[in-house]
Amino acid sequence: MLNSILIKKLQAPLSALCLIVMVGAACKLSSLTGARMNMLEGTTAQDGAARIKAKVGGDSLKISHIEIHEDRLEITVQDPNKPKNFDKYTYEKGTVKGPEPVEAMVLGNKEFTADKSRLFDLSDLNLSAIPDTCKKAEQRAQIEAGKCELISIDWEHASNTRSKAENEKRKADESAELQRQIKSGKLEDPMARTRRQFGDLAVTWRIWVKGPRATKYFWADPKGNLSDHE
Repeated sequence: MLNSILIKKLQAPLSALCLIVMVGAACKLSSLTGARMNMLEGTTAQDGAARIKAKVGGDSLKISHIEIHEDRLEITVQDPNKPKNFDKYTYEKGTVKGPEPVEAMVLGNKEFTADKSRLFDLSDLNLSAIPDTCKKAEQRAQIEAGKCELISIDWEHASNTRSKAENEKRKADESAELQRQIKSGKLEDPMARTRRQFGDLAVTWRIWVKGPRATKYFWADPKGNLSDHE
């Protein structure tokens, strides 16, 4: 009788202990290399970028391009030890892969090596905003079963992340300046104007939302703030 009473008293704390051990094991398993990780949820992409930065080394991570898929994070960076070189690193299933050599773009006889290219710093980005940005993009897309599928971060025309009001004001100012030049008979060199327009770039997120019936994309600034136009 005494033994049965003791057993009953011990059952509750033992069950609780087993539950704690199982939860702890599950948490540990989720962090192990090879576990499935969603880059568009939580701080997974932010953590992956930090892991890549640690592997590359140096005080800062100079980036050419980022692609954030659900199952992986890909970053093309400048090699701090060989500044001319581009390398791609991939964070997938808790593991950093790379460096993988990346060819420099060539236009005519000009080679755009990393030291001659426009780069941005990892610290410019707020990757922790990814889940919230995706949620807002999905809500705005209004696509049946639409889901954030990809975020691409690169240099794009700055008008994509400026507000509608600011873009309209710039167009009005440019039109007024052109009229002023026409009246004065002193027109700006067309090539200089073209170079200025093409050089008006900003680090930009392009967020792709895809459903079985449609796909849309939206723009956001480096901190993940959606533009007010598509």
